[in-house]
Amino acid sequence: MNIASRKKDNLEITMRTDFPVLIEANGALRTAQHADAYANQLRDEFNTLLFAAIARTDKHVAGRFTSLLNELCVMTGSTVNNIRKGR
Repeated sequence: MNIASRKKDNLEITMRTDFPVLIEANGALRTAQHADAYANQLRDEFNTLLFAAIARTDKHVAGRFTSLLNELCVMTGSTVNNIRKGR
């Protein structure tokens, strides 16, 4: 879905309104929900499969990776909630 295009002559960005807002919101919500599910799955698999091995090598790296995955999960969850509330 192309929602913005760039004019070559003056480099302005113009928004296209080819799709009703409701369809875009539903698509955005669905996309955000999938991103949230994938982020949580990635965090779970990291914790199950990789955390212990990485922690044995470098606890700081394992901790930082865990922190980044947790932040990603919080942000994707927040995005889902914001879309549901129309923000």
